[in-house]
Amino acid sequence: MLSDPPKPDQPYHHGNVKEALLDEAMKLIEENEAGMISLRRLSREVGVTPSAVYNHFADKDALLLAIKTRIYDAMNAYFEARRTETADPELALLEMCMSYYHFANEFPAQFQFLFGSTLPLEWSTPQTVEVSCRSILRTRRLVWEVYEKYQIPCSETAVVNATLLIWSQLHGIVALRNSGSINAVVSYLNWPPRCALQQDEEVQFPIRNHLEVVVNGIINSRPNESRH
Repeated sequence: MLSDPPKPDQPYHHGNVKEALLDEAMKLIEENEAGMISLRRLSREVGVTPSAVYNHFADKDALLLAIKTRIYDAMNAYFEARRTETADPELALLEMCMSYYHFANEFPAQFQFLFGSTLPLEWSTPQTVEVSCRSILRTRRLVWEVYEKYQIPCSETAVVNATLLIWSQLHGIVALRNSGSINAVVSYLNWPPRCALQQDEEVQFPIRNHLEVVVNGIINSRPNESRH
């Protein structure tokens, strides 16, 4: 079977085929057509032969991994752009949580693509692990600084558990907001409208609240002898 020819109005991206393919994939994601992503489709859009695509991606899994790596990188840059120089770990944690929400709110299609599917662990690369874990590692460091701020002894397990609690609760709030399902429940059950998570302040309130609960849990974990 003959391969589809490149589009005649598309230039051949000499030396930049990989980035051009990823650019086209991102366009499909933003148009809510992530399900249409394929090596053949992207080769046609970029204007190269399908065989040229395999010089950069072994298969579709490798392509999807590269897309996720790019989105993680963009999300990390987004966090850095909204980061202040505060020395208070609690404020820094709140900034990260709010940045997570705002990224998901501004780029819902990318957020859904990032967390809407998983890829085989064996496809992970050192670059992917570093990029995808950068924010949670910073969160872990800030949690440790909260323990240090209140001079509370802690184990690595306690720090990691608090970190996972922050991220899981944060992701749950943001995912509920983006899905629109909580808004439907609020309407159906006649719950208070502010619980629908439609406005920024309605989302920011539970984010602040859950973070305060975690920090208070850390403070209350101080051994009894340290309270005197």
